Amino acid sequence: MTMLEKIIKGIMKEFNVNVKRKTLKELLNEEKPHVIINGKRHRIKRRELELIDSLTSNKNIKLPIILEVYEDFILVKGKEEVKIISKILDKEIDIFNDDDKLYIYKPELKIIRRELPTATQLIFKW
Repeated sequence: MTMLEKIIKGIMKEFNVNVKRKTLKELLNEEKPHVIINGKRHRIKRRELELIDSLTSNKNIKLPIILEVYEDFILVKGKEEVKIISKILDKEIDIFNDDDKLYIYKPELKIIRRELPTATQLIFKW
């Protein structure tokens, strides 16, 4: 690994975050819904919580939804997370498939971030 690659890898680590997630149920019960990201309070808009609530019956889903950003795609993991994101994108998923992963691409990421800017968190991977 070259010196430049080491520097870039170090910078990319700075983008990654430490997120203390909460359930949808917990957040809906809070007056000012928030999670802790890198030791700081991060508000989640009630409108987004209500949208997520309308898209799932699972109140135990952990938020924010993590979007793993790779060079060529974005990965969403978790059954409920995949269901919610696919509904927002109006993307069909195979209900008979046990796969709990959804690959989306940068134009779709724009849609997700427009609908759920505070209820999603980007994690950069390489």
